[in-house]
Amino acid sequence: MTSTIANPAPTSFKQRLFRSRPEDVLPLLIEHQRVYILPTRRGLAYLFSLLIMLIASVNYALSLGYALCFLLTGLFAASLLHTYRNVAGISFKTISSDDAFAGENVRFTIDVENQSSLDRVGIAIKSAEQTSVVDIDKSDSAQAVLTKPTMQRGKQTLGRLTVTSTYPLGLWRTWCYVHSSESAIVYPSPEDSAPPLPTQSVAEQGENLRKSTQGDISGVREYHSGDAISSIAWKAAARGQGLYVKTFEDENAGGETQLNLSTTGLTDTEQQLSRLTAWVITAERTQVDYAFELSDTQLEAACGATHKTQALRALALYGLNP
Repeated sequence: MTSTIANPAPTSFKQRLFRSRPEDVLPLLIEHQRVYILPTRRGLAYLFSLLIMLIASVNYALSLGYALCFLLTGLFAASLLHTYRNVAGISFKTISSDDAFAGENVRFTIDVENQSSLDRVGIAIKSAEQTSVVDIDKSDSAQAVLTKPTMQRGKQTLGRLTVTSTYPLGLWRTWCYVHSSESAIVYPSPEDSAPPLPTQSVAEQGENLRKSTQGDISGVREYHSGDAISSIAWKAAARGQGLYVKTFEDENAGGETQLNLSTTGLTDTEQQLSRLTAWVITAERTQVDYAFELSDTQLEAACGATHKTQALRALALYGLNP
């Protein structure tokens, strides 16, 4: 029995040519086999002018015309080398990102290094949405900053980058592609005007205890799904002013609380995550210790930057494929 093996050469060639998959691993040195170069529109117009000049010199037997034409042709050829060397040999060291909330722009910072004795001028680093131009002195490094808009929670990849330059004369354009798997975490957008933290405190023994709502009433706010019926300002509702909820001066002051999907009082998953995000932010702002439970993420009652990041990242990646 014989078997046939598919030839992966076409796929490999396409990947080497266009870098469509995020297979590059940083740090990455841009070597000559990754760099492409072609004349720009200005370069093509320059060549056409040289052709006209050569035809005129041949027609009228102009020796100075020959000399000027050959001199400018040599300049065109020499600029090819300088344009090519402006990109070849630079290194992409790291790509870092700042996490953001859905609807905000996520920021990627790219560290580029030049270990050669040549200054690199006008290096343009392009993503699908934005271009950043940097100059890198010899034996030095620089940072390029790119931002990408976000629409939904999850992971936001930077995507394929195009590194390009037309230095020094704009007659040639050289470019290469860099495509790594670096990504940023996009948190759910926090709910606007979210209700206060759940009125469940976690006792030292782990039991849930109803927070006291005794104390001076500080005001009222609009009713949100999940608010306790007992906290509704029924007098205002009886006067036809709508549903409002009483708030107390000691509401959410101190203590501990439990945050999970069931405490939101909602059924839609994205709305639940949005409310939990708002509650995590509120708990951190008011210094309320909170236990967090979501899928495989179980956090004991605590407060702080690390605790907040773990909770928000669990909310961002909840239910999404790896």
